[in-house]
Amino acid sequence: MDAARTGTRAVANTGGSRPVPGRPVLLRPFPGVRYDTSVAGPLATLVAPPHTELGTAARAAFLASSPYVVTHLERPEYGGALRGPTVHRWLEAGVLVQDPPSLYVVRQTHAGRSRHFLLAELQVLPGDERVHAHEGVFEQAVESRAHRLQETAVDSEPVLVVTSDPWPLRWAGDAAASGIGTLVSSTSSAPAVDVALDVWRLDAPEVLEALSTGSAAHELLIADGHHRYVAVQRLAERTGRPQQLLVALGDEQVEPVDVRPLHRLLPRSAAAVLRRASSLRRQVPVHDVHELHALAARLEERDALVLADGTAEVVRTPPRTGGAVGSGAWVDAVVRTAGVAVEEVRFESELDVVWQLQHELAAAVLPRLDLLTLQRIVHGGGLVGRKTTSFRPKPLAGAVLRLRR
Repeated sequence: MDAARTGTRAVANTGGSRPVPGRPVLLRPFPGVRYDTSVAGPLATLVAPPHTELGTAARAAFLASSPYVVTHLERPEYGGALRGPTVHRWLEAGVLVQDPPSLYVVRQTHAGRSRHFLLAELQVLPGDERVHAHEGVFEQAVESRAHRLQETAVDSEPVLVVTSDPWPLRWAGDAAASGIGTLVSSTSSAPAVDVALDVWRLDAPEVLEALSTGSAAHELLIADGHHRYVAVQRLAERTGRPQQLLVALGDEQVEPVDVRPLHRLLPRSAAAVLRRASSLRRQVPVHDVHELHALAARLEERDALVLADGTAEVVRTPPRTGGAVGSGAWVDAVVRTAGVAVEEVRFESELDVVWQLQHELAAAVLPRLDLLTLQRIVHGGGLVGRKTTSFRPKPLAGAVLRLRR
């Protein structure tokens, strides 16, 4: 759909945050990069799920689906033998165009439910304690992300962050977005991802000023994209200079987030190892997937449900394991000590899948940790284990890109 002007009237919100003297802003407008669909093709054929959500076969299918699908920008090796970042070649060819500095509201609609994200440039400042990672990271993955960001020269997918602090004006919601911005992209459900997409560009100076200045009073939780954030944060600490990163912000006050646990699927031998490692455990009956859902809903923060061959036991884990909080970190430490390689562990958010695979693999079912619990943990100086949570829905890659300087 061609861009349609929908107005730039700011929507007042008298309960919004006020600027805090001496605190720098967290979110800034940026010159967003978007597809010229007259050259690249329909937007529905160019966006994709986050790279880490794609298995090998799905990734190959996206790369083959279009020469301009955003997945081509995710890794430098996808550019083939050609030299230089792919994003620069696409800009020169007119596949991509760059806007003046702007903020963006992106609406994703799936199965009749909509989620709005505010796309902005996060200022990653040395020593800033307003942005909180909540999960541990794999060191090798941090190094890999740092290399990719440098070589691809683009933020092709945003890091997902959430906040529960108020804004000086509302942006989440259809009426709010259309009241403060211009609809610049719209697509019916993208066939490969089954998500409809709408993008509003916010460029009115008073809107940009209100949202940017208002962000200074916020605290943000990294929901997804920890390795990219930590890579950029370490660069800021090493250089002593602010760095930038594309983020998609979710407003918990308007659209509460869905936080799911990432259960562990393990070699069958790991079930006995986990049971022996805990002196506090109890066997529980589980005859079908409905009982599994009910048991999982009753798990507490330090519990893990070990499931294998139709037998289930709830084990109570220590408060902390290697500095991390919660049962996910304990499970990972126990199986790693027992010789289970990282590559042998699968992470799965759907209990139905866990149930289907229980006679092939062992499973450690983790408790659901809501946003308030995660905020309590990080404010207490803690982290949960690596890949313990999955925030849904995740923003698609490709709606708006950001060039890295």
